[in-house]
Amino acid sequence: MPTKKAFVFSILALALYLLANQTQVGWVYMMTNGLVGLLFAALFYSSGMLKPIRIRRTFQNLAAHPSVSSLLQDNHKPNQTRNGTPNNDSLLNPPSFFEDDPIEITLEIEHTRLKPAFLVSGQEVCPFAPPSDQVQPFFVSSLFKGQSISLSYQTTCHRRGLFAFSSLKLRSKGPFSLFSTRHALDAPDELLIYPKYHPLKRLRLLENKGFADRRALRVGVSSEVIGTREYRSGDSLRQIHWRSTARLGKLVVKEFLDQDQLTMTVVLDLSTGGSIGQGKFSTFETAVRLAASLGYYAACQNIPFYLAGHSRRWQPPAMALSWPGTLSYLAKVKNDGQEPLDKVLRNLPSLPFVVVLAGNPNQSISRELALLQRKGAQTLAIFIAPDGALPVSALNQSDAELEVKTVGPHNWAALLDEL
Repeated sequence: MPTKKAFVFSILALALYLLANQTQVGWVYMMTNGLVGLLFAALFYSSGMLKPIRIRRTFQNLAAHPSVSSLLQDNHKPNQTRNGTPNNDSLLNPPSFFEDDPIEITLEIEHTRLKPAFLVSGQEVCPFAPPSDQVQPFFVSSLFKGQSISLSYQTTCHRRGLFAFSSLKLRSKGPFSLFSTRHALDAPDELLIYPKYHPLKRLRLLENKGFADRRALRVGVSSEVIGTREYRSGDSLRQIHWRSTARLGKLVVKEFLDQDQLTMTVVLDLSTGGSIGQGKFSTFETAVRLAASLGYYAACQNIPFYLAGHSRRWQPPAMALSWPGTLSYLAKVKNDGQEPLDKVLRNLPSLPFVVVLAGNPNQSISRELALLQRKGAQTLAIFIAPDGALPVSALNQSDAELEVKTVGPHNWAALLDEL
C-alpha cells in the first residue's frame, strides 16, 4: 500500500515529466526516470519482505518463588518435615506459572532470506496479561539474514487458564517509507497458568474430628463405588470398569468405599448460575483457589484427594488426583454446567470428609448439606460471597453439627489458616 510519501513522489515525478515535455531538457527527464525507478524499486522490494521473518517466544518466571520446587526446599515442602524426613519429589512435579506471578516474555526475531527487512513494527497480544497490558508494540529498524534480535517485555499472569497466542501483526514501510506492507505471522504458543493457592500446612478441623491417624490408602469392600484406578495383580476381574478400560486402552478397576479410609472430596459448583461476579474475583474463581489449597494440603498429608461436580465438558476425574493432576484440572475448568449444586450434593455417596464450595449459596444447598451430614459424611461448607458476609438466602441452615464458613474473594487465605 503506498504511503503519503509515495503519493508526493508520484505527483513530483508527474510534474517533472510534464515540465520535461515542455522544455525538452535532458536532466529533467533523468530526474523523472529516477523518481519513477525509485518508486518501482521500493514497490518490488517491500513485496514479500516480511514473510521470511520467524519469531520464537521464551517465558521466564520473575517471581521470588519461580517454581514449586523452590518452595519445596523449605518447610513448605510436602512430605518433608523440618528434621529432614525424606520426601517424594515426584509427587509435586513443579509447574511453572501461577496466577499473579510476574513473567518476562522474550521474542527471538530472525530473518531467513537474503533480502533484509527494514523498519519492521509489530504488535504482540499477550492473552493472559491484565487487560491494560495485553497489547505490546515493538520495532526493529533492520534485520539481515541470519541475524537474531531479542526483544523482551514484562507483565503479570493475570488469570489462570490455558492461553494460546494469536498471530503477530507485522508492518513495514521499508526501505524508503514509500510503500507499507503487512503480514500476519503465525507464532503458535500456549501457556498454562495454574490457579493461585495457599500452602495450607494444617487443617485443624480435620484433625479434631479424629481423622489424623486414618491415612492409609485402602480399597474397601462395600458396594459403593468412589472411583477407578489401574488394574493391579490380584484384582478381581469382576471389579473391572469396562467403559474406562475401553476408553483408556488398559485395564481399569473400580474402587469401593472403605469406611475406615480417610479421603478428602471437594465439591465445586460447575453450573453457570453458581457464581457471582466477573473476572478473577468472582466467587467461582475463589472456589478454584480454595480447592487448589485443599489439594495441596491433601498431597502434603498423603490423603487421597477427589474433586466432585457436574459438567459435560469439565467433569472431574473419578479417580484420586495427584497434586499436578489437581492443578492441571483446576487451571482449565470452567463453570459452564447445567446441573445445580443442590442436585450434585443429593447424588453424592457417603464419604468420610467432604468440603463443599458454594459460590452462590441458597436454601436448597443448605438443606442438601444438612442431609449430607446426616448420611455420616463429615462436611465442611464454605459459602463464598462477594463481600465475605453470609448470604441471607442461606441463613436457614439449621443443622448445628454442620461446619459453615463464609469467605470473600479477598480474605480466602486467612480463612484457610483458621480452619
